[in-house]
Amino acid sequence: MNQQDLNFVRIELRRALPDFSGGTKGQLEAFSEHPPADKNATPRRGIHLVELEGEKGPRFVNSLSAPLYVLETRSRRRPMPPIKDVEFESAPWRRAVSALSRYQQAWLRYCYGFDLSYKHQVMMCEYVWKTYQKCLGKNSLQERVVKKLIGLVWLAGQEIAATRNNETYKDYAGAALARMVSVDRSTWLRVYSGHWAGLKAAFTQLDESALAMALEYYEDEEALKVAEM
Repeated sequence: MNQQDLNFVRIELRRALPDFSGGTKGQLEAFSEHPPADKNATPRRGIHLVELEGEKGPRFVNSLSAPLYVLETRSRRRPMPPIKDVEFESAPWRRAVSALSRYQQAWLRYCYGFDLSYKHQVMMCEYVWKTYQKCLGKNSLQERVVKKLIGLVWLAGQEIAATRNNETYKDYAGAALARMVSVDRSTWLRVYSGHWAGLKAAFTQLDESALAMALEYYEDEEALKVAEM
């Protein structure tokens, strides 16, 4: 796929994957804008006596507030649609994403759906780390180096996701990364910089392959619709 196709899929997924379920007003907010209480029918007055019945006969108590006539809560004249137009139009893209592998779904929902669920981050990081380990082959690494690299996996994914959604994003400098893993800059350049580039390349490959598969599923569904017409 060329960059134009990849950017097209990215734009469509940013429109299709975010969660718009919280777009409606809550009951308290709706009541604050259009209160159902009518204070003109029974205007507020001073404290007045209320007669109560009891076993020992009627007794009178002071009322703390005047009564109000409250309208019955009614439903909308026109019911809310079960799904918004934008969500309905982008449904084929969500179906295409749901047809992908779980780690591909996790990456697309994290990167383009802005879903920061912990399970998505764990799934995509585990996949990238296992893939990168296979690329290392028989090259053995010290245990302390492996621990620091595992900590860099999520950071590499975060950086790739940021570059996909913000053109002005600036990559982490080597000195800043060296401080994060508690090594000096020369050690970072000699030991870790190559692995850092490899982890970012693995996330880039995951991004492009997931986008390509999503576009393929989307085009297959659209072709099936045309054939059925």
